[in-house]
Amino acid sequence: MPRPTIAEIARRARVSKMTVSRVINDRPGASPKLRVRVQKVVEQMGYVPSAVARSLSKGRSDVIGMFVPDVISEWITPLILGVGEAAAALGFQILLCTTGRGEAFAPNAHELLIRSELVSGLIAASWRVPITFAQQMAWHGTPIVMIDGFIRPKDVLWVSAADRLGACEVTQHLIAQGHQRIGFIGGGESYLAQQRLAGFLEALAEAGLKAQKSFILQGNFTRESGYACAARLLSRADPPTAIFAANDPMGVGALQAAHDLRLALPKDLSVVGFDDTLAAGTYPPLTTVARDYKEMGRTAMRLLVERLNDEAQPATPAQIDVPIRLVVRQSTAPPPTRTHRTRR
Repeated sequence: MPRPTIAEIARRARVSKMTVSRVINDRPGASPKLRVRVQKVVEQMGYVPSAVARSLSKGRSDVIGMFVPDVISEWITPLILGVGEAAAALGFQILLCTTGRGEAFAPNAHELLIRSELVSGLIAASWRVPITFAQQMAWHGTPIVMIDGFIRPKDVLWVSAADRLGACEVTQHLIAQGHQRIGFIGGGESYLAQQRLAGFLEALAEAGLKAQKSFILQGNFTRESGYACAARLLSRADPPTAIFAANDPMGVGALQAAHDLRLALPKDLSVVGFDDTLAAGTYPPLTTVARDYKEMGRTAMRLLVERLNDEAQPATPAQIDVPIRLVVRQSTAPPPTRTHRTRR
């Protein structure tokens, strides 16, 4: 079925094409009575405005490009849903671009999105997008918001979560249970990973506990690395009574390592994670810190559109940390006595 045109709508509504254009684009110059008449015909004919034509008339695209490493990760789905929800409410559409998880990044392919005027702004939720790319886009006048980039310079719009506070709170939970020998499995050198390590160390210092360097190991945010690091910690002559894994997949790996060593959880070992992406489905259910990825997506989209519309005031924070929430489940308990460690 041919797509109806503005001329056909104008003939049926008995108005000029200019009036139809004003109604469709919500511009002044048409009376309320004419607007009702035109909108009724638009609905009857099933007219959908051309995205290209609207972009030309408004001087910009209504499409936002979003870079993600893939579309299957536990945290990606709620993030995309949050961006999409805010985009729909603000009159924008989302074009997803997957970067993969390898080392290489081809900025030329992504710059093409801008040069072709296909998108008017960018949201980058992949560590493969280098911060220099974001800085170049901003310098050229293309609004871009980073979500959890590898580093956090002050000249880039940024959305993340209060990870340092969350790490501090979950560590305080372990200390309140009576744990003093707490192992930490980190995620490397990224800003996010370093914030979680900083929160862990801050909580220990506040409680008057000395951090043991040999209890701090670095994984890479995968289950496999969590398993390997936990196995190393638990094979010590003086193993920790609790392990803080800096994300849920590593927490799952730590749980599996403890199960394989025939430890009773949480009687013999407490384990906590971070993110609340896999935690509810583990055995036992994992105590963790919940990040609101959907709200992070909404926030990133709103911040980007503010910049597109020049609505951001000087007082508006260019870098926003979404609040976190401690979720206590069944993977934590008071530490065992040294002489009563169970082997199943």
